[in-house]
Amino acid sequence: MNLSLEHLIKEIDTVDIADITSSWQWCLGNMHAVVTISCLGDMFLIGDDNAVYWLQTDRGKLSKVAENFEEYQKFLSYSEKTDDWFLPSLVEKLLNADKTLKPNQVYSYKMLPVLGGEYTVENIEPVDMSVHFSFSGQICEQIKDLPDGTKVNFNFIKG
Repeated sequence: MNLSLEHLIKEIDTVDIADITSSWQWCLGNMHAVVTISCLGDMFLIGDDNAVYWLQTDRGKLSKVAENFEEYQKFLSYSEKTDDWFLPSLVEKLLNADKTLKPNQVYSYKMLPVLGGEYTVENIEPVDMSVHFSFSGQICEQIKDLPDGTKVNFNFIKG
């Protein structure tokens, strides 16, 4: 199976952008538009400087990937960029494992890679976008100032 870009990104016309970005405001201060949401729950946004930024929700990292939207669109035709940004081989493995997405879902890590989770089919499930972005944003905000290698304990409370 050779996945096209359409298989690796989500339709964003009906997405509540304010909702999915709300838990990420701590690092999205100068972003003003979401241009792409990947199936693996990352966002590509346009900043106040008109550059395109990649929000990696698996590690809480925001990085500039293109000087402007036109350059970003050009990069989408480069396999080395799309392989890095959208992980098509992992998405293909998820599809082969019958983990398909509904329109309001993205793939989300049971344990975020920033916490030691792995990029494996077993560690990834389809999850509602709102839940994915809220959970990953809150976790990444809480650990953003910790040095690499810091041990973290979580207590989950049933609601």
